[in-house]
Amino acid sequence: MRHHHAGQLTEAEVHYRQVLAIDQNHFHSLHLLGVVAQQSGRSDLAARLIGRAIALNERDPAYNNRVAANFNAHVSPKNSVGRHELAVAYSNLSIALMALGNSTEALRAIQRSIRLEETDNAKLLFVQCVRGLSSLVEGIDLRDNLARALSEPWGRPINLARFAANVIKLDGTTGACIHRFISAREVGRRDYGIIDDAELTSICRDRLLLCLLESTIVFDVDLERYLAAVRNTMLRAASANIDSQRIDKDILRLFCALAQQCFNNEYTFACSIQEKELAERLRQLLTNALESEESIPELWLVAIASYFPLASLPAANLLLQRRWSHSVAHLVASLVRDLKQEQQLQSSIPRLTDITEGVSLAVKQQYEESPYPRWVKASPVGTPTAIDVYLRQQFPNVELQTLPTSNRPDILIAGCGTGQHSIETARRFKGARVLAIDLSLTSLCYAKRKTQELRIKNIEYGQADVLQLHAIGRTFDIIEASGVLHHLADPLAGWRVLLSILSPGGFMRLGFYSRLARQELTAARTFITQRGYRPSAADIRQCRQDLMGFGHDTPLAKVTEWADFFSISTCRDLLFHVQEHQMTLPEIGSFLSENQLRFLGFVLPSGVLQNFRQRFPNGNTTDLALWHAFEMENPSIFIEMYEFWIQKNGEPQVDYAQQQSTLT
Repeated sequence: MRHHHAGQLTEAEVHYRQVLAIDQNHFHSLHLLGVVAQQSGRSDLAARLIGRAIALNERDPAYNNRVAANFNAHVSPKNSVGRHELAVAYSNLSIALMALGNSTEALRAIQRSIRLEETDNAKLLFVQCVRGLSSLVEGIDLRDNLARALSEPWGRPINLARFAANVIKLDGTTGACIHRFISAREVGRRDYGIIDDAELTSICRDRLLLCLLESTIVFDVDLERYLAAVRNTMLRAASANIDSQRIDKDILRLFCALAQQCFNNEYTFACSIQEKELAERLRQLLTNALESEESIPELWLVAIASYFPLASLPAANLLLQRRWSHSVAHLVASLVRDLKQEQQLQSSIPRLTDITEGVSLAVKQQYEESPYPRWVKASPVGTPTAIDVYLRQQFPNVELQTLPTSNRPDILIAGCGTGQHSIETARRFKGARVLAIDLSLTSLCYAKRKTQELRIKNIEYGQADVLQLHAIGRTFDIIEASGVLHHLADPLAGWRVLLSILSPGGFMRLGFYSRLARQELTAARTFITQRGYRPSAADIRQCRQDLMGFGHDTPLAKVTEWADFFSISTCRDLLFHVQEHQMTLPEIGSFLSENQLRFLGFVLPSGVLQNFRQRFPNGNTTDLALWHAFEMENPSIFIEMYEFWIQKNGEPQVDYAQQQSTLT
């Protein structure tokens, strides 16, 4: 086990096999040998070994618990036995099965692990398993765990949104309601835009639906259209002066969740002229009542919050001084108090560099208007680890140079946006000290508010341009830049700046858009140009509706399959960005070679690495030429980004500013 923890997998394997030569049914050695097999890329062997260990434990748990107790007494007295050991084994079996691309069996394994013992790591694995599923799984009840995974959360809720929507649509009472609605819409019935009381009563008790609406953004065209009809129904009820006290509390909770969803997606739902006029009239009534200190029906407030940001009301702060029911009070806090806090944080974020370059100014303006992305709940990341340990787990077949500061790394997040990435990194690495920078002050304020909300103390935020970072006079052990370089005028120039402030032997995580994967967006961008849509909220909203109107099998409909299509700011980022570069793997490989950088490996969805190994059984997983060939055969594998880790040469390099001076 000491060899194993030190990353000496060959030595660990020898000793585990020696134990098994003495006792072929030794639970720990079977299990841990399976873990070694998984870490060294032999997922099929890992699944067999760990599965055998589990089978032995379940067949004779008393015997195996005695063996475990004896083993722990000599090696690691603090370890527990029984349920904990079996839960860990099931988690590791799930990892092996995911690597094999068997997401269904991986999900069964992790569900059993969670039933035995709930840990952050097991919950994160549940999210990874669900992400790997292409369809619903028969015989596994996921609703309860999905709802918890969204609301607690167990991972990034955005990663569960599409699957959760499919479960809601295809299963249960809500699914039947949505199906009837879509069928009526397709045949052109005029009353498809109103949902009756009986139906509202049915869907308001759908816990999974409520958790989805409150925790993230809906990524499904049919569900979006159905929710737009529910919103219209709520508006008409509020405008008819129905007293909110007569509204069932469960239905009011549903309406509050829908209002939160509309805020999350920045009011992207379709809205007819008549509906908009009705909403504006109700907003004026609410404003008048607020300023004159009259009573306000809660349904008025919730309906208005579904069409307009509550913080945009002239006397929005007065909403915080009134008493509301629990659901409404939570909504007011989210939509008014939080925004007020972000505005107050503006003066606390320092300007670290000048921002004068033309493209940087244009990108800054976009993200000031449309902070990206708006998120609600932060993902746990499991037990904090040293960077060396983390990367050895990710890339077990790659030899790493040891980082002297691995237990107390200085980390730069370049282009942190609204803080989701910086928060996860600060939690992931043991002893991390994080500086997170971005062009957009609006985004930084959102990030800082969420950081304070989570009581995270090891992140500093600053406004800065990546191109000017050499001027701050600092170097970093780790730099993460997963979504910023492709928005610069010259991405490679920005990459060189980051390299100049990366310590010798330091690690870098990068993300670039794939030219091949983003070809799907060409038709939509041509359509936007031809129609003359501008990057305003109103035009983006109309553009989305027009694109959603095309048939499923048409090129223009492809864009509705992208998660970024479903909110105003993310759709702007996807289709209307002021600056976007796309790369190819040969271009990335050339830069790595020119700058003597070691490619460690890609951050990949489950199953992709296994498919690569099947295609190239003798190939090296760090060979970008092979990955380029693999991408040409599978154009969508990098549909989100090329995301990968590199390590800088351990020898000190020439300072960037000095290089520039010499070149001049």
